Amino acid sequence: MTHNSATESKTQFLEIVFLWIAGISAAMQFSKFSVSYDALLQYYQAGETLTGAALSLVGVVGLIFGAFAGLIASRIGYLRVLMGALFLGGILSFIQASLPSFSVLLITRLLEGFSQLGVVVAAPTLIAKLSAPRHKSLTMGLWGTFFGVAFAVTGWLGKNILEQHGIQTLLFGHGTLIFTMGVIVFFTLRKNAVLDMSASVPNPNGFLQQLLQVYRNPRSLIPSLVFLCYTCTLVSLLTYIPRLVSDTKVQALMMVCLPLLSTSGTFIAGALAQYIMKPQKVALMSYSGVALSACLLTLVATQPLWFALMTGVLILFLGMIPGAALAMIPALARTPEEQAQGYGLIAQFGNLGATIGPPAFALLITLYGLFGLVGMVLCICLLGSIFSFIASRISTHKTV
Repeated sequence: MTHNSATESKTQFLEIVFLWIAGISAAMQFSKFSVSYDALLQYYQAGETLTGAALSLVGVVGLIFGAFAGLIASRIGYLRVLMGALFLGGILSFIQASLPSFSVLLITRLLEGFSQLGVVVAAPTLIAKLSAPRHKSLTMGLWGTFFGVAFAVTGWLGKNILEQHGIQTLLFGHGTLIFTMGVIVFFTLRKNAVLDMSASVPNPNGFLQQLLQVYRNPRSLIPSLVFLCYTCTLVSLLTYIPRLVSDTKVQALMMVCLPLLSTSGTFIAGALAQYIMKPQKVALMSYSGVALSACLLTLVATQPLWFALMTGVLILFLGMIPGAALAMIPALARTPEEQAQGYGLIAQFGNLGATIGPPAFALLITLYGLFGLVGMVLCICLLGSIFSFIASRISTHKTV
């Protein structure tokens, strides 16, 4: 362990950027189907609900195995898990690029869940290991933007590829990217001394006992519930809100700008949580901003530019929530073990939100249009605000 203490004082930024890009390529497993939603709907003729399920099915594996993943990865090795996840993701994208039957497509989406979960559990753990203590807030803030960046890049480049070359090229391009990142990460990190985690002592408790301990700990659980409300909303809004605008130019602009605003919100939240207010208060403020913006959407529904502008404000506030949730974990945790549990649960609850959000929003939009969307957003904001308030009460009673 002594060699680690010497090297941990230096942050390995290049390696961290590669891991961040690997995370972006994994998040594109959601965004590639979001941007190609209409094309997939037209090609497979499977209906809104089943196509929405294909979008969210990636999260099912994380929903079921999220908490296990952190425990298993610590035994197998985070780098091995990351490598396997990236290569599996590449292979599955190549299969999807052949446009197989819809049932085979659904199976590949389910298997992509293992790939996505492996990356979101292993990559931030490796980033934290490669970061000096004084840079951990910065590097974890960078990691927190990977989802929004993935949607921004896919909305820009992916949309152009889709329009000019079709779904197959888009899916093949994603497979090439995620596979290439696997190769780069392997050659960059395989001999990195800082990532030698062989000295870690295995937990003597069984898996079930460890899991129950994680779920019973409010310092790990509450930030994950705050994060759950965010992921339940973000994927759905980025997918469905632009389609509520009749102007195609405004719609195209929204698909590029909204993810960028989400990413900007994450950076803003990190700065606020570090210098101005506690992350719990940042989360409360963010959910209030999302709720107010959603209500104002109903007043400008017939004006595309104003609707796009108000949606941008909503997404900016929404993007602040993951920054606040990630900052809550070290703020609330009393031990490194609690921090690890918190990040593991965030991976699981994030997948839960991404799984249940799109079908629920699709159903309400089909039934009630914009008012169905706004009503769902308000309910989620209420829950998120309650969880944020509970988190603020926990920090008040924090013991050292």
